[in-house]
Amino acid sequence: MNKIAAGSVVVGVTGRGRETPALRFAIDVARREGARIALVHVTRNPLPSVPGALVDRVEAAAVAEGILADVSQELVEMSHGDVAIDTLSRRGVPAQVLVELSGAARLVVVQHRTSSTLERLVVGSTSHGAAAHSGCPVVSVPGDWRPDPAATEVMVGVHEGGVPRQVLDAGFAWAAATGAPLRIVHAWRLDAAYDDIISNRVAAEWREEQKERLVATVAEVRGDWPQVEVEVEVRHQWPADVLVDDSRNASLVVIGRRGVHGWVPEHLGSLARTVLRAARCPVMVVPVVEHSGEPADWELVAEEVSPQT
Repeated sequence: MNKIAAGSVVVGVTGRGRETPALRFAIDVARREGARIALVHVTRNPLPSVPGALVDRVEAAAVAEGILADVSQELVEMSHGDVAIDTLSRRGVPAQVLVELSGAARLVVVQHRTSSTLERLVVGSTSHGAAAHSGCPVVSVPGDWRPDPAATEVMVGVHEGGVPRQVLDAGFAWAAATGAPLRIVHAWRLDAAYDDIISNRVAAEWREEQKERLVATVAEVRGDWPQVEVEVEVRHQWPADVLVDDSRNASLVVIGRRGVHGWVPEHLGSLARTVLRAARCPVMVVPVVEHSGEPADWELVAEEVSPQT
C-alpha cells in the first residue's frame, strides 16, 4: 500500500523486538478507539561514501518487507489478532515520512532508546523531527517502558493561564477515555540571581494569582468531561524537572508545540526535547494552532529564556 487509512495509529518500526513498548502503546489505543495500526518502515537513502550504498534498491526493498512481516507477526502475537494491521514501506528520512503520513493519522507513535548517547542522538532525530512537524499528536515511548498499574495519572504541562487550549483538550480527552485522573501543572523559574529577587518579593502572591487563572481556564474546559478527576498545580520549579520527575507516576505526559517553519527539529524547544529524552512514561506532543488573544510566543517561558543544559 502507498498510503494509510484515515484515523490510523502510525508506528515507526525498525525490526522485531525493537519497538515492543511502542507497539504495546499503539495496541491499547487501537483497541480503545477501534483504529487500525499502520506499521511504517523507512529505508534511508544512503550516502555514496557509506557501506549502505552497496545495498541496491531491490535488496533494500526485500529487507524492508521482511522487517514489516516480522513486526506484523509480533503485533499479532501481542494483540492476539484483535487489531487491524496495515504495513507501509518507504524510502527517505524517517521523521519526514512520518510527518507526511500524519495528515491522515490519528496518532504517530515512535520509540526512543536510552542505551547510549550516540543512539539517543540518532533516534532522537526521528522522534524530535516528527514531534516538531507532525500534523497530529506524536507519542514518544521510552524503550524500557512497561505500563505500571500504580502510575495512572495523565499529566499536562501548560503555560500561564492554561494555554494552549489544545493541550488541555488533549489531556482531558485522554483521561476520560482511559478513566485516569488528570493533573494540570504550570511551573516556572528564572536564573538564580533574578529568581531570588522574585521569590523574596512576590512568589506566593504570584503563585496564587496564576493558580486562580489556571483554575478558571480548566473550569471552562472541564464542562465537556465532567467525569474526569482533576488536580491543578502551580509550582516554582524548572518546568522540565517537574514533568520529568513526575513522569515516574504518570501513564502519559502531554505537552504542546506551536507551528514551525522549515525543517529544523530544534524548533521543538528545549523543554519539549528534554521531556521527550528523559521522561519515564510516554510523552504526547500536541501540535498547536495559535489563536488571537493567546500570547504571541507562548513557548517563551522562563525556562526557555535561560535554558538549562
